[in-house]
Amino acid sequence: MSFISDGTGSGYKAEVDSQNRLQVNAVVEDAFTHAAEEGYAFNINTGEITVSGTAPFSQDVLYLKNNEARDLEVVGWFIGEESRTAGGGNTTSPLTFEMYGYVGDVSGGTDVDVVNRRIGSPKEFDVVAKKQVSTVSTSGTPLLFQYHYGGRAFGTVNFTIPSGASIILRVTSKADSVTLYTGFTGYIGGDY
Repeated sequence: MSFISDGTGSGYKAEVDSQNRLQVNAVVEDAFTHAAEEGYAFNINTGEITVSGTAPFSQDVLYLKNNEARDLEVVGWFIGEESRTAGGGNTTSPLTFEMYGYVGDVSGGTDVDVVNRRIGSPKEFDVVAKKQVSTVSTSGTPLLFQYHYGGRAFGTVNFTIPSGASIILRVTSKADSVTLYTGFTGYIGGDY
């Protein structure tokens, strides 16, 4: 076994094996875990909401706008459903969730907390999050599309919301009333 000596004179040495490989001890973690440890990961959850209308209907259930200087990296999406009421509608058809990139502000809605995933961290996020906003006009193909048949679902997603950009999450229901929650997990991109 041979060693490489630190050229700064500190006396540190690195071990080199017989195949000329440097021996290292390393810890590998994904970017989300690292961001959470540093206080830069978030959770956004609508909490329980009821959406209703004359079936079939669509409603914008979550709006996010990134006012941070850096990108938001979104890595998880969750949906939970408690109940559906038929009225004149259909309770067996799936809900349809669509997420669109959206440029602009929204009206109405209720503020949603953006929670730091590092308990006790003082970092607050410069993100506007609102639930049940007034439905806006969107165009083009949705960035995310998901059928939901009931219960709870969690999925890995990977998308970026650049600084100044926003998204709208819309649900379409064939039942007259649905009680649900939805939200995202993610982190602020970049070096900390």
